[in-house]
Amino acid sequence: MFMTTFLREFQSWYWNCDFDDTELQAALDATDAATTPDEFQRAFLVLLRSEDTVARGTALDFFDRAATTSRFGEANPFAPYREEVLAVAREMLRHPPRPGDDIAFEGADHASALLGLKNDAGPEDAEAVLAVLRRRPDGELLFNALWAAQTALGNSETPDPRLVSLIGEMAFDRSLDIADRRQALSALRDATGAAATELLVRATGEDDYRFQQEAAWALSIGERFYAHRTLLERLDASWPDDERGFAASEVHEALGPGPHSTYWRGVAPESPGLLRAHGEMRAPTSKRAHRQGFRTMLYSGLVPMVGIALDHFCDGDGLARFDLDVKAFEPNALALARHLLALSPSSANASPETGAGASHASALDVLALLAEPEDAALLAAALRRRDTAPLVRERALRAAQDCLDRWDEPDDRVVSALEELIFDSSADMEARTLAVIALFDVPGSQVTAVLLRAAHSSVLPVQIEGALGLTCAHLIDQHRDLVRGLVASWPGGDDEPDRAWLVRAALRD
Repeated sequence: MFMTTFLREFQSWYWNCDFDDTELQAALDATDAATTPDEFQRAFLVLLRSEDTVARGTALDFFDRAATTSRFGEANPFAPYREEVLAVAREMLRHPPRPGDDIAFEGADHASALLGLKNDAGPEDAEAVLAVLRRRPDGELLFNALWAAQTALGNSETPDPRLVSLIGEMAFDRSLDIADRRQALSALRDATGAAATELLVRATGEDDYRFQQEAAWALSIGERFYAHRTLLERLDASWPDDERGFAASEVHEALGPGPHSTYWRGVAPESPGLLRAHGEMRAPTSKRAHRQGFRTMLYSGLVPMVGIALDHFCDGDGLARFDLDVKAFEPNALALARHLLALSPSSANASPETGAGASHASALDVLALLAEPEDAALLAAALRRRDTAPLVRERALRAAQDCLDRWDEPDDRVVSALEELIFDSSADMEARTLAVIALFDVPGSQVTAVLLRAAHSSVLPVQIEGALGLTCAHLIDQHRDLVRGLVASWPGGDDEPDRAWLVRAALRD
């Protein structure tokens, strides 16, 4: 387990100390021996809730270490105390920086506090970050302040103009190290507004290639791309191969074509007009052209072209690739998805790489995003089709799961269709288990009854998913003994069934 190992080996990022206070020292020592989230949490909270600046800074460092380690897939044990962490970090930043000594460098308390804020800073934190940056710090304190500044600016509808201006001054301050200047420029990457954009465009005229590339990367993100495509193409063509960094690769990718489609790869528009429209969808030359290309495909009346348009609507790298507002298209996308599902599924010849049913797959992805309870009958019908291609059935199951999660009340018709599939011995096992999973965290007596029936199934994969569904927060207290009995009946060791460990883990939580 990465989390336990990394936290036990950790002391802090910035603090070198032994506490005189026996409770604080015991808490710090406990982090060397803790083996469970509860043990880490107890030690963490003693440090975080202390009045001692060093203890609180250490706790914030532990929070950052755990948050960083969570990228390996394990939960941050301190995540439940996120709001408290933010409150402590903000309170520490309201005080003058701690003087340097043999315990830590000057401003280490602010460095730890900024770590606590770096992923959650908002407009309310701009003033505190400004105060740190105005002192023109260096090293870790500068790095953390710029990271928090980038987050605060990105989370602000109207970025603080003082923060944008100060970061701009730092980016163009030639007395600073070029690496620090690049870091300052990167803090503007997610900032909206004309002032930040003007600074980024100005930065593309600097001599340093990596500085240019950092600015160009920011200009290639979101709706800025449309207005600056010509500039980005010129810059991309000017950078020598041996001077191209990660930012340059991001710019080059933005300029390249986006996805062809999800389910219609290899299908080419036949008319010149549709070919141009598809090209604009993949590599738009302007915001207007991007919208128009999508409309042309969506309203073409040709099932493959409509399917491609719906794929672009659903794909995060499709229609919304450059943050185009797609909300206005939602009603018509949903109407056309409903229409496709009312038709017979497309033939295998229509989309040879995907096979039969590509039209229904495209439509079901739209339902997953937009379907209303009034679409329950349509969705239930898709789930009940037994002659459907495996891909289409899988998309129907995913759509059902998303809709049940989104709707205020589960629809009985969808739940019944899932139940029929779960206990259909002629269906493939993956579809049956996915049908159980679609009911996880869904409230209602009908759903609970299906999960109980699945947990009593003689088919072990179905039984395991039923048991896992009963460990959801609103069911576990009532069904803990049943689930424990089931777990005890399963093989262990090398013979443990797939996903049985998830049920065991849920019982331990």
